Amino acid sequence: MKNTQTFNFITVALILAGGMALSGYLLSLTIYHSQVANDTVSVKGLAEKEVQADWAQVPVYFTRQILLSKQAFEEIGYTTIVTQLYSAIKSDRATVEEGLQSLGFAASEISDIESHISSKEFRGEDGQHTDTKVSVQGKLTIESNNVFAIKKVDEAMTNLMSKGLTVTTGQQKYHFSKLNDIKPEMIRQAMAAARVAAKELAGNTGVTLGRIKSANQGRFTVVDKGEDYSDTDRIEKKVRVVTQIKFYLGD
Repeated sequence: MKNTQTFNFITVALILAGGMALSGYLLSLTIYHSQVANDTVSVKGLAEKEVQADWAQVPVYFTRQILLSKQAFEEIGYTTIVTQLYSAIKSDRATVEEGLQSLGFAASEISDIESHISSKEFRGEDGQHTDTKVSVQGKLTIESNNVFAIKKVDEAMTNLMSKGLTVTTGQQKYHFSKLNDIKPEMIRQAMAAARVAAKELAGNTGVTLGRIKSANQGRFTVVDKGEDYSDTDRIEKKVRVVTQIKFYLGD
Protein backbone atom coordinates (compact mmCIF):
# COMPACT_ATOMS: atom_id res chain seq x y z
CA MET A 1 0.00 0.00 0.00
CA LYS A 2 2.80 2.32 0.90
CA ASN A 3 4.61 1.56 -2.33
CA THR A 4 1.47 2.33 -4.33
CA GLN A 5 1.12 5.73 -2.64
CA THR A 6 4.76 6.51 -3.32
CA PHE A 7 4.34 5.55 -6.96
CA ASN A 8 1.25 7.71 -7.33
CA PHE A 9 3.06 10.64 -5.72
CA ILE A 10 5.99 10.29 -8.10
CA THR A 11 3.64 10.00 -11.06
CA VAL A 12 1.79 13.16 -10.10
CA ALA A 13 5.07 15.00 -9.56
CA LEU A 14 6.36 13.94 -12.96
CA ILE A 15 3.13 14.99 -14.61
CA LEU A 16 3.22 18.35 -12.86
CA ALA A 17 6.87 18.82 -13.71
CA GLY A 18 6.24 17.89 -17.31
CA GLY A 19 3.28 20.22 -17.48
CA MET A 20 5.28 23.06 -16.03
CA ALA A 21 8.12 22.41 -18.45
CA LEU A 22 5.75 22.31 -21.39
CA SER A 23 3.99 25.43 -20.15
CA GLY A 24 7.32 27.20 -19.76
CA TYR A 25 8.36 26.16 -23.25
CA LEU A 26 5.11 27.32 -24.77
CA LEU A 27 5.37 30.60 -22.82
CA SER A 28 8.92 31.13 -24.01
CA LEU A 29 7.91 30.30 -27.56
CA THR A 30 5.02 32.74 -27.38
CA ILE A 31 7.22 35.51 -25.98
CA TYR A 32 9.81 34.83 -28.68
CA HIS A 33 7.37 35.00 -31.55
CA SER A 34 5.66 38.02 -30.02
CA GLN A 35 9.01 39.79 -29.78
CA VAL A 36 9.86 39.01 -33.40
CA ALA A 37 6.45 40.20 -34.57
CA ASN A 38 6.84 43.47 -32.67
CA ASP A 39 10.48 44.17 -33.54
CA THR A 40 10.82 47.41 -35.48
CA VAL A 41 13.52 49.65 -36.81
CA SER A 42 13.26 53.44 -37.00
CA VAL A 43 15.27 55.24 -39.67
CA LYS A 44 15.46 58.73 -41.17
CA GLY A 45 15.52 59.67 -44.82
CA LEU A 46 16.87 62.94 -46.18
CA ALA A 47 15.92 64.75 -49.37
CA GLU A 48 17.47 68.03 -50.56
CA LYS A 49 16.83 70.18 -53.61
CA GLU A 50 18.45 73.37 -54.85
CA VAL A 51 16.02 76.02 -56.09
CA GLN A 52 15.98 79.69 -57.03
CA ALA A 53 13.90 82.43 -55.46
CA ASP A 54 10.86 83.23 -57.58
CA TRP A 55 10.04 86.67 -56.17
CA ALA A 56 11.89 89.42 -54.35
CA GLN A 57 11.38 92.79 -52.73
CA VAL A 58 13.46 95.84 -51.89
CA PRO A 59 12.60 99.28 -50.47
CA VAL A 60 14.05 102.49 -51.89
CA TYR A 61 14.27 105.68 -49.79
CA PHE A 62 14.83 109.21 -51.06
CA THR A 63 15.16 112.30 -48.90
CA ARG A 64 14.96 116.06 -49.17
CA GLN A 65 15.97 118.26 -46.24
CA ILE A 66 16.79 121.85 -45.45
CA LEU A 67 18.70 123.44 -42.58
CA LEU A 68 17.67 127.00 -41.69
CA SER A 69 18.63 129.45 -39.00
CA LYS A 70 15.98 130.22 -36.43
CA GLN A 71 15.38 133.59 -38.03
CA ALA A 72 15.08 132.21 -41.58
CA PHE A 73 12.81 129.41 -40.42
CA GLU A 74 10.46 131.91 -38.79
CA GLU A 75 10.53 134.24 -41.80
CA ILE A 76 9.73 131.53 -44.37
CA GLY A 77 7.33 129.63 -42.18
CA TYR A 78 6.96 125.92 -41.53
CA THR A 79 4.08 125.42 -43.98
CA THR A 80 5.95 126.98 -46.88
CA ILE A 81 9.07 124.94 -46.13
CA VAL A 82 7.14 121.66 -46.02
CA THR A 83 5.29 122.50 -49.24
CA GLN A 84 8.58 123.14 -51.04
CA LEU A 85 10.10 119.91 -49.72
CA TYR A 86 7.06 117.85 -50.75
CA SER A 87 7.29 119.33 -54.24
CA ALA A 88 10.95 118.33 -54.45
CA ILE A 89 10.19 114.83 -53.15
CA LYS A 90 7.49 114.43 -55.80
CA SER A 91 10.06 115.23 -58.48
CA ASP A 92 12.57 112.80 -56.94
CA ARG A 93 9.94 110.07 -56.79
CA ALA A 94 9.31 110.42 -60.53
CA THR A 95 13.04 110.20 -61.21
CA VAL A 96 13.42 107.10 -59.03
CA GLU A 97 10.41 105.41 -60.67
CA GLU A 98 11.87 106.13 -64.09
CA GLY A 99 15.15 104.54 -63.03
CA LEU A 100 13.34 101.45 -61.72
CA GLN A 101 11.24 101.06 -64.85
CA SER A 102 14.42 101.19 -66.92
CA LEU A 103 15.38 97.94 -65.16
CA GLY A 104 12.23 96.30 -66.46
CA PHE A 105 9.87 96.75 -63.51
CA ALA A 106 6.24 97.42 -64.33
CA ALA A 107 4.40 100.27 -62.62
CA SER A 108 2.25 97.67 -60.84
CA GLU A 109 5.37 96.24 -59.18
CA ILE A 110 6.27 99.59 -57.59
CA SER A 111 4.34 100.65 -54.50
CA ASP A 112 4.37 104.25 -53.31
CA ILE A 113 4.52 104.58 -49.51
CA GLU A 114 3.33 107.82 -47.90
CA SER A 115 6.15 110.30 -47.31
CA HIS A 116 7.34 110.93 -43.78
CA ILE A 117 8.17 114.41 -42.46
CA SER A 118 10.34 115.27 -39.47
CA SER A 119 12.01 118.32 -37.96
CA LYS A 120 14.80 118.85 -35.47
CA GLU A 121 15.87 121.93 -33.54
CA PHE A 122 19.52 122.68 -32.74
CA ARG A 123 20.64 124.73 -29.76
CA GLY A 124 23.85 126.48 -28.87
CA GLU A 125 25.94 126.12 -25.72
CA ASP A 126 23.69 128.62 -23.97
CA GLY A 127 20.64 126.49 -24.76
CA GLN A 128 19.19 129.00 -27.19
CA HIS A 129 17.47 127.79 -30.40
CA THR A 130 19.87 128.41 -33.31
CA ASP A 131 18.82 126.27 -36.30
CA THR A 132 16.07 123.96 -37.52
CA LYS A 133 16.36 121.04 -39.93
CA VAL A 134 13.24 119.85 -41.75
CA SER A 135 13.31 116.54 -43.67
CA VAL A 136 10.87 114.73 -45.91
CA GLN A 137 11.51 111.09 -46.80
CA GLY A 138 9.76 109.23 -49.60
CA LYS A 139 9.68 105.46 -50.00
CA LEU A 140 8.99 103.09 -52.86
CA THR A 141 8.77 99.33 -52.45
CA ILE A 142 9.48 97.01 -55.37
CA GLU A 143 8.03 93.49 -55.36
CA SER A 144 8.70 91.44 -58.45
CA ASN A 145 9.23 87.96 -59.90
CA ASN A 146 12.20 89.43 -61.77
CA VAL A 147 14.66 88.54 -59.01
CA PHE A 148 17.74 89.29 -61.08
CA ALA A 149 16.49 92.82 -61.78
CA ILE A 150 16.13 93.32 -58.02
CA LYS A 151 19.87 92.67 -57.71
CA LYS A 152 20.51 95.63 -60.03
CA VAL A 153 18.51 98.15 -57.99
CA ASP A 154 21.49 99.14 -55.81
CA GLU A 155 23.60 100.02 -58.83
CA ALA A 156 20.79 101.96 -60.47
CA MET A 157 20.17 104.03 -57.34
CA THR A 158 23.89 104.72 -56.99
CA ASN A 159 23.79 106.21 -60.49
CA LEU A 160 20.96 108.50 -59.39
CA MET A 161 23.04 109.68 -56.44
CA SER A 162 25.66 110.90 -58.90
CA LYS A 163 22.93 113.15 -60.31
CA GLY A 164 22.35 114.82 -56.97
CA LEU A 165 19.57 112.71 -55.46
CA THR A 166 19.80 111.54 -51.86
CA VAL A 167 18.63 107.96 -52.36
CA THR A 168 19.35 104.69 -50.56
CA THR A 169 18.09 101.12 -50.80
CA GLY A 170 17.05 98.82 -47.99
CA GLN A 171 17.70 95.10 -47.65
CA GLN A 172 16.91 92.96 -50.66
CA LYS A 173 14.83 89.91 -49.73
CA TYR A 174 14.49 86.85 -51.93
CA HIS A 175 11.68 84.33 -51.43
CA PHE A 176 10.77 80.88 -52.74
CA SER A 177 7.00 80.46 -52.89
CA LYS A 178 6.59 77.21 -54.85
CA LEU A 179 7.31 74.78 -52.02
CA ASN A 180 4.01 72.94 -52.48
CA ASP A 181 4.96 72.14 -56.08
CA ILE A 182 8.03 70.14 -55.05
CA LYS A 183 6.82 68.63 -51.77
CA PRO A 184 5.39 65.34 -53.17
CA GLU A 185 8.53 64.40 -55.07
CA MET A 186 10.81 65.32 -52.17
CA ILE A 187 8.74 63.24 -49.76
CA ARG A 188 9.03 60.25 -52.12
CA GLN A 189 12.81 60.74 -52.29
CA ALA A 190 13.12 60.98 -48.51
CA MET A 191 11.02 57.85 -47.98
CA ALA A 192 13.09 55.97 -50.57
CA ALA A 193 16.28 57.00 -48.77
CA ALA A 194 14.80 55.81 -45.47
CA ARG A 195 13.89 52.41 -46.97
CA VAL A 196 17.43 51.96 -48.33
CA ALA A 197 18.87 52.68 -44.89
CA ALA A 198 16.40 50.30 -43.24
CA LYS A 199 17.17 47.47 -45.70
CA GLU A 200 20.88 47.86 -45.08
CA LEU A 201 20.37 47.79 -41.33
CA ALA A 202 18.09 44.76 -41.53
CA GLY A 203 20.54 42.92 -43.76
CA ASN A 204 23.40 43.57 -41.36
CA THR A 205 21.41 42.11 -38.46
CA GLY A 206 20.15 39.04 -40.35
CA VAL A 207 16.46 39.94 -40.43
CA THR A 208 14.07 40.90 -43.18
CA LEU A 209 12.44 44.27 -43.63
CA GLY A 210 8.67 44.34 -43.33
CA ARG A 211 5.99 46.87 -43.99
CA ILE A 212 5.85 50.41 -42.64
CA LYS A 213 4.46 50.72 -39.13
CA SER A 214 4.43 54.52 -38.95
CA ALA A 215 5.84 57.50 -40.80
CA ASN A 216 6.51 61.11 -39.90
CA GLN A 217 6.86 63.43 -42.88
CA GLY A 218 9.02 65.95 -41.03
CA ARG A 219 9.26 69.71 -41.57
CA PHE A 220 10.38 71.36 -44.77
CA THR A 221 13.01 74.07 -44.42
CA VAL A 222 14.17 76.60 -47.01
CA VAL A 223 17.52 78.31 -46.42
CA ASP A 224 19.94 80.30 -48.50
CA LYS A 225 22.44 78.07 -50.28
CA GLY A 226 25.54 77.65 -48.14
CA GLU A 227 23.81 78.96 -45.02
CA ASP A 228 22.24 77.24 -42.03
CA TYR A 229 19.67 79.79 -40.94
CA SER A 230 19.23 82.81 -43.27
CA ASP A 231 16.49 82.36 -45.85
CA THR A 232 16.00 85.68 -47.68
CA ASP A 233 19.50 86.97 -48.50
CA ARG A 234 20.27 84.99 -51.67
CA ILE A 235 18.57 83.97 -54.88
CA GLU A 236 20.00 80.45 -54.66
CA LYS A 237 18.34 78.35 -51.96
CA LYS A 238 18.23 74.80 -50.63
CA VAL A 239 15.06 72.97 -49.64
CA ARG A 240 15.43 70.17 -47.11
CA VAL A 241 13.13 67.61 -45.50
CA VAL A 242 13.86 64.70 -43.16
CA THR A 243 11.29 61.92 -42.81
CA GLN A 244 11.28 59.35 -40.00
CA ILE A 245 9.84 55.91 -40.77
CA LYS A 246 9.38 52.89 -38.54
CA PHE A 247 9.43 49.46 -40.25
CA TYR A 248 8.48 46.04 -38.93
CA LEU A 249 11.23 43.42 -38.90
CA GLY A 250 10.88 39.68 -39.42
CA ASP A 251 13.04 36.53 -39.35
